[in-house]
Order: sequence, then structure tokens, then C-alpha cells
Amino acid sequence: MRYLGLIWAGVWRKPARTIFTFLSIVVAFLLFGVLRGINSSLNQVVDAGRLNVLITANPGGLSLPLAELSQIEAIPGVASASYRSMFMGYFQLPINGNFMPIFAVDPRNALLTMPPDSSLPGSQLEDFKRTRTGALISARLAQRFHWKIGDHVPLRALNVVRKDGSSVWTFDIVGIFATPTNPAQMALMMDYQYFDGERAGDNGTVQFYVEKVADATQATAIGNAIDGRFVNSANQTHTDTERGYAQAQLSEIGDLEFFIDAIVGAAFATLLMLTGSSMMQSFRDRTKEFAVMKTIGFPDGVVATLVLCESTLLCVGAAMTGLLIASVLLARLGTVSGGDVPPVTLSWEVVLYGIAAAAVIAIASTLPAAWRAKRLSIIAALTAH
Repeated sequence: MRYLGLIWAGVWRKPARTIFTFLSIVVAFLLFGVLRGINSSLNQVVDAGRLNVLITANPGGLSLPLAELSQIEAIPGVASASYRSMFMGYFQLPINGNFMPIFAVDPRNALLTMPPDSSLPGSQLEDFKRTRTGALISARLAQRFHWKIGDHVPLRALNVVRKDGSSVWTFDIVGIFATPTNPAQMALMMDYQYFDGERAGDNGTVQFYVEKVADATQATAIGNAIDGRFVNSANQTHTDTERGYAQAQLSEIGDLEFFIDAIVGAAFATLLMLTGSSMMQSFRDRTKEFAVMKTIGFPDGVVATLVLCESTLLCVGAAMTGLLIASVLLARLGTVSGGDVPPVTLSWEVVLYGIAAAAVIAIASTLPAAWRAKRLSIIAALTAH
């Protein structure tokens, strides 16, 4: 602690240089924190996927005949099976925030097609089964449009036309479900029979089948059995676990891990050069000061350690500031978006990784300056012009 004053004075010897270096490091670790936080959140969504639930779809994205349901249910190991179709719609005006996915499901097995942590009162589920035009809406959707149970809601579809030529679908809200892992979810669920009976084309088809298996360890074998049943048909299938399907959907965006690592790596490499250059310039400006410190009794190792500590204090302090700002921004993301985007939590693993990275960058970039401070000749330094 007795050297803390010297370290602090050394950091602020050139305030302008220190401030600009500090801000550069803050921005780099702010970027690191935001990217890592979003990536961690996406991975949590993938990890929430159930291993005992399978998703069956056509490899080319085409619809599948509803008639395949009975064959899937007959596969050994399939405890239950359901189906789902989806289209996009909007309420009132086609503007940002008014769009929502509309899922056509079998009311008798609606919970299987919903996220695993979704909660819905049993009485509302029974009303959904009894009401042809009934709809289940997410809690966020109810909040967004101030809808409540009993409301009669018209929605306009983007890509599904009714037999009468209209694109307007009307629903009677009979239930509101909550999904804690995705509170920002905007979704509406309708009765598939209502959907299929009113649409103008693709009748008797679904986009996905959803199967629950009795034994999660047999999920891969059961999935292969499902695909094998239709391998020679005109409607081939590809089956994966709910988690695997989510991972595949995420990978279509691109290799996020690679892009994040590339961006963060470039930022850290820049920091390494920036901090190294700053500390070498500081060493050159303070050559005589180091020589005087050695003259009055400071050992070579202590002088070198002070140089390392100055850099570490600057880098770690700036990194913690950047990570703190990133954490606040991610947490406020849901509020700023009005709830359309779920808040993201910056994990302690990311924070500790960032602090450790800042310390490594500080030490690595300052080693040349510290080495020169340790090897500095008193006579040469004091007599140099």
C-alpha cells in the first residue's frame, strides 16, 4: 500500500494521454461485454431446448401432409405427437412493433408446441379447445396491445389468404400464457382446424411436427426412425431435438462465435499496441525520474514492478468500467425497447474473463517498458540530454 501513491501519480503524470487511453480501453471492453452478453443469452435459449422433444420438418422447408401424424404416432418410443404451422400477421398498421407470429396448433396438445417453461391456467386451455376462433396470446402481446380475455381481435396476415379472398383473421382471446425465459415473446396461438378450414391453399398440411419421446436417451434413434419411415416418400423429413433445431436455426445467422472472437481479438490486439506504445512513451518521459528513484534506494525490481502496476491499474480499471456500462446497457435493453427485446444479463464468467484479459494485456504490453526500467543505468539516464 505504501507504493499506491507513486503508482497513482505515475498513471496521471500525463492526464490527457491517460484519459484517452482509458477511454479507448473502456470502449473496447464495452464492445466485448455487449457481444459476449448477447451471445451468452442466445446460447441460453438454445440450452433451454428440450432433449426429449423432437422437431420434424421437411429439409427443403416445404409443408408436410397432416396425414403423416398417425404414422409418426405409431413409431416406437413416441409418447405423443402434435403439429404446428406459422404465418406472420399484424394488428391495425404494418409498423414496427405491430407484427407477430401466429401459430396454428392442435388445441388438444397445445402445451407440447409451446416453450417448455410456458404456463397457462387449465381453464383457459379448456376454453381454447372449445372455441374454434379462440386464441392464446403471450403475456407480452397482451401488455403491448392492452388485450384481455374476451376481446375480439382482427389481425391481417402477410402471407396467408382466406377462401373469401380476405387476409383478415378474427380471434376471440381465451387465454394468456407466460414464458419466463422469454418475457418479450410476441406470439398468438390459434386452432389449426380454424386455420386449415379457412385458408385458400395448402390445406391438410403442416410446417412442423413436434414429438415427445418417452426416453430422451433414445431421441436420436427415434428421430432416425421417423425419417426412415418417409425416406422413400415424396415428403421426406429431417428430425432433430428441440435443442438441436434451435442450434441449427441460430447457425443460419452465421458463426457468431467466430465473428465475436474475431472482433474481440482485433480490439484486444489494438489495445495491446496502444497500451504498449503509451507505456513506452511514459518510460521515455520519466527516464530521469526512474534514475532518481534508483539513486535514493529503490531496487531495480521495485521500479519495474511499479511500471507494471501502473499499466495494470489503468487497464483493469478501464475494463471494469466498460464491463459495468455493458452490464447496465444490456439490463436496460428490455426497458428501452418497451419490452420487445428481453433484458440480457452479463454473466460473472464473462466479467471475470474480461478482467483477466485486461490484466494480461496490461502486463504483456508493459513488459518491454518494465524491462528497460529495471535495466536502466543511473549515470546514463542522468547525463542523457
